[in-house]
Amino acid sequence: MAMTDVVDAWKEEKSSDFEVELLEGDKAAEKFEEINSSNYDFLLIGTSSYGEGDAPSGFGKFLYELQEAAKDTGKPLMGLQHAVLGFGSTSYETFQNCPRLVDKYLGEAGSRRCLKRLEIDEMEHDMEDVKKWAVEIRKTCVSVGVEGSKQDCVCDWTEPEDLILPKNMGSDGYEAGQGMPEFSAAKLVPIVIAIAGISYYFYTNKMKAEQES
Repeated sequence: MAMTDVVDAWKEEKSSDFEVELLEGDKAAEKFEEINSSNYDFLLIGTSSYGEGDAPSGFGKFLYELQEAAKDTGKPLMGLQHAVLGFGSTSYETFQNCPRLVDKYLGEAGSRRCLKRLEIDEMEHDMEDVKKWAVEIRKTCVSVGVEGSKQDCVCDWTEPEDLILPKNMGSDGYEAGQGMPEFSAAKLVPIVIAIAGISYYFYTNKMKAEQES
């Protein structure tokens, strides 16, 4: 499973300057109020889409929280930095819809984009590309540190692509007014593959340097 492999590799390094906590999306939604710059430095998210650009199973409630945070003029995620890793296939018209929405909402909620979103296309990418991203984002987090949150975003959420299908999420984690969708057998197979291990997000704990100061 791509995301758990990435986090396991980071933990095996046992680095004192980069500590990671991993949660599934909806578990993160339950403690969303704790996700702020008082507790964390970076928010690193890996997710996909299914159906018509919807959030994968187990991620909808977190997407709802991000949607609502993006509407908050108080910028609740100010002081955080983020990067998004999107999974999908260009064989679908709504390729990368959920990852793009996530990246957009994070920025609107006050978080600084510290690395351009990587959009993994299963038609041309593989696990090696994910590993390269993992190395790059780790180096970025350590090099920019907590002070990086005061800098301008490295780019807008519209890079590398800006095509999205708007979604109005409800607090139940599904598009408002629709509830849990019914899946046809034809849709179910790619959905299961898409969410196997990638409807997770992870974020780094406060760096030890700051904790000790």
